Amino acid sequence: MKTVLGPLGLIMLAIVQAGCGSSGDRAAASPDLPAATTTATVQVDAPAIIAPQPAPARLTPLSAIPGVPAWSTTGGNPGHTNYVPATFDPATFSRRFRWPLPAGAAVSQSQLALDGGQAFAVVRDAAGTWRLHAIDEASGKQNWTAPLGQPDIVDPPATHDGKVVLSSAAGLDGDALWFFDQRTGKLLDKPTMPARRTAGHSTADLRMAPVVAGDGIYVNDRAGGKLLAKFDVSTHALQWESEWSGAANHAFAPAVEGGRVYAAFSSGGLLGVDARTGKTVLEHHRQFTDAPMPGMVSDGSAYALAAGGLVATDLKRGTFKWQGPALLELAAPPGPVLYGIASNAIQAIDRATGKLLWSMPTPAPASGANAILATRNLLFVSSYSQSTSGTYAIDIATRKVVWRTPEGGWLSISPNGVLYITPVKGVVTAVNLQS
Repeated sequence: MKTVLGPLGLIMLAIVQAGCGSSGDRAAASPDLPAATTTATVQVDAPAIIAPQPAPARLTPLSAIPGVPAWSTTGGNPGHTNYVPATFDPATFSRRFRWPLPAGAAVSQSQLALDGGQAFAVVRDAAGTWRLHAIDEASGKQNWTAPLGQPDIVDPPATHDGKVVLSSAAGLDGDALWFFDQRTGKLLDKPTMPARRTAGHSTADLRMAPVVAGDGIYVNDRAGGKLLAKFDVSTHALQWESEWSGAANHAFAPAVEGGRVYAAFSSGGLLGVDARTGKTVLEHHRQFTDAPMPGMVSDGSAYALAAGGLVATDLKRGTFKWQGPALLELAAPPGPVLYGIASNAIQAIDRATGKLLWSMPTPAPASGANAILATRNLLFVSSYSQSTSGTYAIDIATRKVVWRTPEGGWLSISPNGVLYITPVKGVVTAVNLQS
């Protein structure tokens, strides 16, 4: 675990439009990279909390929001953008339900998968046994649970076409994909995978939900490996494996865009392969770190956290663009602005130039699991630790905190407009974002 960056333990492969920011306290850029510059006019805002905590629990009727997809994998989609295309009125927010984790249990570190009116969570109990849980969004009650045994690790869930998809690892053998029926919890298939990881995983091995895009299911290696693999979405058969001599350490969740699959390796660099054949189309050898951000992909640019800060890469030209600050999380809505969490600030960053547009202190100490999620009009920011936690909604236009709740954790929003706040341990909180 890289405590200086938080416990979410992922390197960032962020492939978004054109850039992420820089600030006065960022590390110096590498000699081969032009550094994004900031100006003396950057605005720093103090947070202004003007809204109460949510009202008591209300199991209101659910209605799907047009254009909001299932939260199907880490970051919500194969691009991992942490963005939901909807507008919400914080005056209508109310707590929907609280779902307690079993005593002593911990969630596999990621957002829940949200699909078909259910929330799916992978949980490990105090005895080391993993289980998949399905929570009914309408009632807040558990619909079913399925045992997963005691492998070394079970990744967070993904969803697709009425199924829940998991990957697990048990050292040098026993790696598998799991397919469950979303409605009944029935195990539909469990094909074996090539052995990907050795025993003894760090938190950098977590938040690795499979990525389902087009005709493929994509998974990545973890410690000590070089493997990116594709499985057929219908037959579950292995389609190809892609190894890279430049990768010798942690690899992280792949991102998919434009017929290509991208993966980053903490001691290797950035790899891009053709989604159909698995053949390499892009290689960048560079030292990355075990950053806490998931991969993101949008409009032909990539971001990865290197030793000196966030590196922007132009995937069309295959060249590095600029280097900026280290971030804990990033949200990439459409448009010219990215939003990120630094060690103690929320930052708005110009995509095209990497310049810092504005910065404000985080409403609560940035400790524990830090998360950011963007909608059309709000930023949701969350912090979780043993001593300090909280989730806040910030109006993007005014940069004021317009809603808050004391629960903190990873964030995800369902197609029905329900916000889920998921801590490592304790209670999952669901909040109505629609009246």
